[in-house]
Amino acid sequence: MDGIELKAGPLDLVYQDGFIRCIKLGDLEIIRMINHALRDQNWGTIPMKIREEKIEKGEDRFLLTYTGRYDHGPVQFEVKCRIEGSPDGRVSFDYQGIALGNFKRNRIGFTVLHPIRDYEGEKVTIVHPDGSSVERVFPKWISPHQPFLNIKEMHWTLGNGSVAGSLAFEGEVFETEDQRNWTDASYKTYCTPLGLPFPVDVRQGDRIIQKVTLTLTQHAPVPEGKTAARISMQDEPVELTKFGILLNELPAAVSEKSVIHELAPDYLRVEFDLDHDFSAALDMLRWAVKMETPVELCLFTDRENPIKQLRELKEYFSTVRKLLLLGNRRITTPVGLIDLEDEFRKVFPDADLYAGTDAFFTELNRSSLDISGLDGVTYSVNPQVHAFDDQSLVETLEAQNHTVSTARHKYPGKKVNVSPVTFRTRWNPNATEVNGKFRQPTGNSDARQFEFFGACWFLISFKYLSESRAAGATYFELTGENGWLKFKNTQVVKSPACLLRQQIKDYTHIVPCSSSHPLVVDAVCLKKAGKAMLLLVNWTGRHQRVLLPDGYKSVKKAQRWEFSERDLQLVPVPKDAKEDSLDLWPRSLTVLEQ
Repeated sequence: MDGIELKAGPLDLVYQDGFIRCIKLGDLEIIRMINHALRDQNWGTIPMKIREEKIEKGEDRFLLTYTGRYDHGPVQFEVKCRIEGSPDGRVSFDYQGIALGNFKRNRIGFTVLHPIRDYEGEKVTIVHPDGSSVERVFPKWISPHQPFLNIKEMHWTLGNGSVAGSLAFEGEVFETEDQRNWTDASYKTYCTPLGLPFPVDVRQGDRIIQKVTLTLTQHAPVPEGKTAARISMQDEPVELTKFGILLNELPAAVSEKSVIHELAPDYLRVEFDLDHDFSAALDMLRWAVKMETPVELCLFTDRENPIKQLRELKEYFSTVRKLLLLGNRRITTPVGLIDLEDEFRKVFPDADLYAGTDAFFTELNRSSLDISGLDGVTYSVNPQVHAFDDQSLVETLEAQNHTVSTARHKYPGKKVNVSPVTFRTRWNPNATEVNGKFRQPTGNSDARQFEFFGACWFLISFKYLSESRAAGATYFELTGENGWLKFKNTQVVKSPACLLRQQIKDYTHIVPCSSSHPLVVDAVCLKKAGKAMLLLVNWTGRHQRVLLPDGYKSVKKAQRWEFSERDLQLVPVPKDAKEDSLDLWPRSLTVLEQ
């Protein structure tokens, strides 16, 4: 992980952009991050600019101070922070903020992230402000609502009782939510409680003072820290998840049609809004029929009975293989659409029927849809609901399989469809502005989707959704800043993700595998008839040693994929005498073939 490495007694941690993260005791992750956030009235996260930053770093202690400034429209806020690490393993984070103007907010203050991998199923004691306490458990399945409320202190053990940890909060009442609902791989303890009214008026001169203190007691030795990432692999391969692309415009140019062929999607997603002008969608459907291309049709409508009009358009639906039933003004599928199951099947005889949401998994998780007559559930995924840095985006990947497994647990025997997966939020389902339009496009894009990082993110996302046996996963738009390709001076520019997909499109199965340090190095193993390859992603800016699984320890040929603007090249990587391991270049994608 990039950032400034620090120590507080036996603890290792990283300081980055005003926050502390990856607090570890040996190889045991204690806290994923302690940060603070300012969320506006629409739950937008306001960026902070840091100045007057001072860092005092010792062998077993540190002291950090800085001033943070929020300057975004009416939001004018300043905070002075002090972060201290002591030789006894205590870490404290002080926060003193002042409003420099009048604005509305939904949240201001601390957030603590507890990593899923080490906390899932562990007991925790919650101490309330009145001194009473209760014992709870970090949930296995994604909790739709806050598992812990009214928190002043938290006490828990990790590593089979080898470590006892405590958190103390001052200045505000805290509670915990399961961030896997938004594909963050953590439980988040935060303020202010959602049970209180929001948004809140903040007046110029208002002060906010908070403090979080982490303490640890070590009862037994824990695994040594900074060990090489070890890749473990199962024996039985499973079929890759069906791969789709969001068709955002009619493929007119020969080059676009060629790229679709090269990407080899199993289907194309077409968004069909029956309540508004749908002429563009009909053009796409007409083209799909002509090209005999399977379609995932995302039907938006608030009509009580849209069947008559759909019957009149039936000629356009011959290649529809999945029908996602969604409303225009409701966050999850209206009951009335689900009740028309038999009629929909007559119009779409070759399609599976799905209900769910066009928003985040949390909306599906908090609903109770009766889909007994349907084929499955659907929801969308994007990695930038709460944070936007590279490391946070990487952390969301492992949580994607938790959404699938929880959906399968909640709706046993039903298929789980993830559509679409996008790099940025398409629309804000949590906007609270009175005049805000539902499903209003954000227009957001992210340059990283067209970079090496975006290609690796796609690869590992597809790995986790395939390993969790999702029925389908729809990725990105076909063209544009959020697409697989875009145009530059009338020339087609393929994204690195596009070039990577072309390399792996013929593989049919995946062998489930895991990394001991997935935030450092992650892996995917793909198979097709008579051939297998292991792909290793080094997320960090440093060389990383990875311990290879059986079947790849003696493989001599290793290659690194390098991306240029128009091509992808394989560069040989020499293996040293240690045949059971491999040195990965910083921010690299390495492939070993059997």
